[in-house]
Amino acid sequence: MTDSATSILSGGAFERLLKIRHGEWPQFALSFTYFFFLLGGYFMLRPIRGAVAANNSEILHWLYTATFLCMLLLVPVFGFLVARFRRNRFIPGIYLFFISNLLYFVLMFEGDQTGIWIQRSFYVWLSVFNLFVVSIFWSFMADIFRPGQAQRLFGSIMAGGSLGAITGPLVTAQFVDTVGARGVMSIAMACLLVATLMAVLLGRRVRHDRQGPPAPVIGGKILEGAVHVFRSRYLLLICLLMLTHNMTATFLYNGLAVLVDQNISGFDQRTGFFSYVDLVVQVLAFTFQFFITSRLVISLGMPKTVILPPVLLAGGFVILGSTLGLVLFAAVQVAQRSLNYGLLGPVKEMLFTVVDRESKYKSKNFIDTVVYRGSDVSASWLFKGLMSMGLSVGAIAWLYLPVLMIWGVGAWRLGRHYEALRDQLEDFSKDG
Repeated sequence: MTDSATSILSGGAFERLLKIRHGEWPQFALSFTYFFFLLGGYFMLRPIRGAVAANNSEILHWLYTATFLCMLLLVPVFGFLVARFRRNRFIPGIYLFFISNLLYFVLMFEGDQTGIWIQRSFYVWLSVFNLFVVSIFWSFMADIFRPGQAQRLFGSIMAGGSLGAITGPLVTAQFVDTVGARGVMSIAMACLLVATLMAVLLGRRVRHDRQGPPAPVIGGKILEGAVHVFRSRYLLLICLLMLTHNMTATFLYNGLAVLVDQNISGFDQRTGFFSYVDLVVQVLAFTFQFFITSRLVISLGMPKTVILPPVLLAGGFVILGSTLGLVLFAAVQVAQRSLNYGLLGPVKEMLFTVVDRESKYKSKNFIDTVVYRGSDVSASWLFKGLMSMGLSVGAIAWLYLPVLMIWGVGAWRLGRHYEALRDQLEDFSKDG
């Protein structure tokens, strides 16, 4: 970013709007752009995965299981890379690995004629790709920004991702009929290459600002991150937050896939439907991230902020239990995902700013991948089992109200624990 552009953006009113301070603009702008292209590329691909899910709605629980098993295999590999390579090497290296995978699907996809196992492989691959690359991004952010900066900036940085996530579905909806899935994948691949470049430039900028050597190798054992999770009450509370949220989100995802399968036919038509759902979600999420989230955390505090999603969603589940339809169900899923991306997402990433570097990368990756997809698998099999028992989607919604209650109680306690750790860290910094 040029000095003149920085000067223009750093006007007083704009700085007050975004709560950015002088000197933070270069890192913020690179982070914002990095996340824009990262999620832009992913969200071009997500509607294709939605169409694949609708085509395979009867076996989604098996696809979740395959994704979870892939996570189990990749976490030790990630731990090995983090333990032995510097941040400026393993982050772009992992991104380039996934980009090479996407090239394979560009060559193999043929729309409705795509082989069923290629479709299913793509579903699993994209589910793994999303969690790994986004987890790495936020580990990077938690490593270079302090807790106070995170409370002010993470919402706005995540808004960059939402702009990309708004652009992605628009590109897919606009071009999928003319260039097909392969063309959309090619555009997404170009976006991911730009995101990789931004990661490299951001690492260099951080080293320049701190006027020191590159960040040291984190070291430690390959599975140390998982061990830390089970030894830390704080990290276990984060796991509970992830588990209860993902059980709720997976029910809504599976339920919507079933209703789309029943009401919409054709691969491209289903892809278009999911594109517009994603678009509405990201517009709402961007509004939260850019204008609301940081102000809520600062004014209400972490405990009151983090319990808002389960409280609001409880009302939506009561409505779904009382009446049901494709549009209504999609609306509740839009609300859940908007709150996830717009409020819960930035808040969850703030939670990792008060832990050590090894936990920021290794433990966070374990939680974001194995715990995340493990909860998906559990929820997906639960959904399949309840449907096999003859329960309707609306009847199942009532059964999730206790999950939302557990989510709320755990979130409140997690928020209190975060504030205690943040205060300890700030006191230590002052004494130092």
